[in-house]
Amino acid sequence: MLAPAPWPVSQDVAALADRASALSRAAAGPRNPLGALAAALHRIQPVARELERWRWLTPGDPEVPDLHAWLFELRNAVADAEDILDELHSRRQVGPPLSACVYATFRGPGRKLRRLAERLDRARDDSERLRPGRASAAAGCGVRSPNRVTGSVLAERKVFGRGEECDSIVARLVDDCEETCRSVAPVVAVVGHGGVGKTTVAQCVYNDARIEARFGMRAWVCVWDRSDEVELTREILQSIGCADDAPCDDGLSSLDSLQEELEKLVASKRFLLVLDDVWIDEGKTEKENRSMWKKVLAPLRSAAIGSKVLVTTRMKLVAEVLNAAHVVSLDRLRSSDCWLLLKEVALGGQPMDFPPELQEILGAIVANVKGLPLATKAIGQMISSTRSTRKWRALMNTEISDNIIISSLQLSYQQLPGHLQRCFAYCSIFPTTWRFNRYDLVKMWMALGFIQPPTDEGKGMEDLGQKYFDDLLSRSFFGTANKDQQTYYFLDDLMHSLAQHFSAHDCMKINEDVPVVIPPTVRHLSISTDYLPQLKSKYRLGRLRTLLVLRSPSLSSSHFPRKLLAKFKNLRVLDLSESDIAELPETISQLVHLHYLAFSGIANKLPKSIYRLKQLEVRDIPILLFHDNHLGRVSKFVTIKHPKHAVE
Repeated sequence: MLAPAPWPVSQDVAALADRASALSRAAAGPRNPLGALAAALHRIQPVARELERWRWLTPGDPEVPDLHAWLFELRNAVADAEDILDELHSRRQVGPPLSACVYATFRGPGRKLRRLAERLDRARDDSERLRPGRASAAAGCGVRSPNRVTGSVLAERKVFGRGEECDSIVARLVDDCEETCRSVAPVVAVVGHGGVGKTTVAQCVYNDARIEARFGMRAWVCVWDRSDEVELTREILQSIGCADDAPCDDGLSSLDSLQEELEKLVASKRFLLVLDDVWIDEGKTEKENRSMWKKVLAPLRSAAIGSKVLVTTRMKLVAEVLNAAHVVSLDRLRSSDCWLLLKEVALGGQPMDFPPELQEILGAIVANVKGLPLATKAIGQMISSTRSTRKWRALMNTEISDNIIISSLQLSYQQLPGHLQRCFAYCSIFPTTWRFNRYDLVKMWMALGFIQPPTDEGKGMEDLGQKYFDDLLSRSFFGTANKDQQTYYFLDDLMHSLAQHFSAHDCMKINEDVPVVIPPTVRHLSISTDYLPQLKSKYRLGRLRTLLVLRSPSLSSSHFPRKLLAKFKNLRVLDLSESDIAELPETISQLVHLHYLAFSGIANKLPKSIYRLKQLEVRDIPILLFHDNHLGRVSKFVTIKHPKHAVE
């Protein structure tokens, strides 16, 4: 079964339609196939935009497979259209008039233009069968769900492995050292991945005897789908209980009246407010989010010194927006604590001696849940329903635990804007141990066309790409590591699994020399050098846009197979920096769409034919590359547009 469409494609359709229209006008003629393609793209764009709203329908919906298949086919058609228009652009650069390029393309590979237009029109017609009955469902099929509502009551009889964190948070909340210099109650933020147990920790803290003794008034608000000041203020009032003799919203509808009521209720009281599951409203700017939360928390200025706010969130950005005085990064549970939690849920706390066979099964299950309490409890509940060793052994299947883990993380991905979804999902081609430089990754995104044209005239494409990166970093999708006074970034195993889930049909990694099938839909591939020769005969790789070659532990090669390059006619990114390959054949000049080329520091030289690649940027070759009077020493990124112009 296909996963949900990993990112919205309607924006790509709109951009391609405009691009095809512009080319069509420039190549006017009675047999111009670009006009048909542009018209088909314009026709299908509003349909795509509408159907994308429903892509997160629950898997139980009978129409979900058809919807996912339709969006999947549309993505492939759009990618093919991009390839054709890029080919036309490349032909135009070498000199002939655009009209001649169009007809030459139409007779050759570009014969697909009309076929592609027909394909898009068929997809548009096919979409009609997905429409009946959808209007009423559309409003409720986004990412919001009533099942996410939380409360302050602790559901677990026992909590394992969180004593240290709970004590640390309680100590922060009862500490007075920072109170006098703050006009609003200080914020303590608990940040961690979905399913790691943030809500459970907050519940433990909320019900701690020290907290009950310290705070005369407490309130718990589950925030996750609320980004309106009025609604949030009303929720806080309802949690407090308002006055004993009147309902919270009796006659109160405006923000002013609600906040005045809240201000009166908390006045001179030591107040603890827990905001569980807080997200950034992606429809607002960071400044607008800050302003909104400033308004929501403003009434707390009347509370007594010592009042605090405890926030749980998946996003580091939330802690920044709320100006958190202290941030607790909640890590995953240790294996020993997962083991205790698994037994508690599976056996209901009853003591039981496990035979060695069952010990082995439970040990494998504990390894599969990757330290996530939510996944551990879900598997434990499955175990509790049976005492069959055969069924317990079936739960060792990593696919079961992986599906549970993905479901707990998926909301983080769903909440991202579409342009960030694609940039993040692309990172699945990197190995899990990969430490990458942010500037390199942004250059790759640019080469692949992932960066939308900036609306701010003072901001360039690379500046916008860096903002994309910062947006993902602040939303906790990337981790950081320091080495040799340099900061590098990585995806931890959970985020890597998430990226892999949503890029399964576009991105692929081949880690070992084992039989494998590369689907024709794959456009981004990472492989080891010992697998390179197998690519020559086995696969049609004309759609490939990224090739990342990694050093093989069993084979070292300094040459790229000469005939292989000709297969990558649509390649945009070629990264050899983690391989031993030091030379490229002259046939690299056939990669007319190549924008990004990365070598390791041992590169000997690049062939002179590389001058034909008009948009190429070369990374990290701090030695003489060319035996040419016009070129000198080149380092870091260079853009090679012509033999006479190598720019540092």
